[in-house]
Amino acid sequence: MEVLLAVDGGGTKTEVMLVSKTGEVLAVKKYEGTNINSVGLTAAVETLEKALCDFAKIAEENNLEFAGIHFGLAGGVNGNNQAMIYNYFKNTYFKDIPYSNAGDDLNSINVGVKNAPNGIAVIAGTGSNVMVKKDGVVLDNPQLSGWGYLFDNGASGFDFGRDAVIAAKNECNKTGKPTMITKMLEAKLGSKVFDALGEIYAKGPRFVASLAPIVFDACRAGDEVADEIIESQVQNVANMVNKGHEIIGTETPAIVGLVGGIFAHEIPIFTEKLTPKLSKKLKIHFPKESQIYGAVMEAAKNAGISTDSEFLRNYNRTVESPLLQSGTDGLTK
Repeated sequence: MEVLLAVDGGGTKTEVMLVSKTGEVLAVKKYEGTNINSVGLTAAVETLEKALCDFAKIAEENNLEFAGIHFGLAGGVNGNNQAMIYNYFKNTYFKDIPYSNAGDDLNSINVGVKNAPNGIAVIAGTGSNVMVKKDGVVLDNPQLSGWGYLFDNGASGFDFGRDAVIAAKNECNKTGKPTMITKMLEAKLGSKVFDALGEIYAKGPRFVASLAPIVFDACRAGDEVADEIIESQVQNVANMVNKGHEIIGTETPAIVGLVGGIFAHEIPIFTEKLTPKLSKKLKIHFPKESQIYGAVMEAAKNAGISTDSEFLRNYNRTVESPLLQSGTDGLTK
């Protein structure tokens, strides 16, 4: 039986998935991060080789053959990273197997836009990025975002967490309005916000991003400052999406895929606030699939397989209970 192997590599974790040619998820494992910019090329390769060893064993035990493979790795296209990763794995492991590698942003736009010919994917995790697909082709990064958490401002977890701390600072020094955010931050931090600055800096951007839910909780409780923060970030997203639509053509209908935990957890708020700011030619979509599905789509493409609606249904039906890990005899069905 021929199967697909897909990798979604980030800074803190790497997800590897084995999928049948008809979309059923067979096995999933998680490993350490493989963002080359964060962990370095040597460590990333070592983690990927460990994953390959594990999945080669699964394939051997179940009489499976790889038909298509894709690695989507954060930092995977910076500098010479893409060529180095490709050449090493192609020459060492995949000489006779259709294989490709790219950045993890390709995974994201695949998830956000699926097979639509035109679309814009906005990815919001700790940081943010925007990708554009025009006439079936994913364009090179249009630099709308993806500059890193220090310089982007596109509804990422870091953006909301930073704005929450700024709101508390403004209340504290009386340059801003009173806000529930301050007390909510103090409850989470266990101290006055100013007294926790050392901890916040030490723990870094992911910790700042973990403060983002406070803004949305305060907004739901009627807090004016929280609502203003969300409105500001939503406007930033709208500006990038509308610019992406200009690249596609403003009269062309397109999908807007909002990808990542920030969007997934706050669908009603983003739907309400973002829709009026976009062209009627744009349709907002909140995909339920995680970014690994985007790597699965690339692996399927390498194998010459269409990721049609039936493929997607099979994937979603089995992703929570992979057939080789759930005890289900799915391989004979």
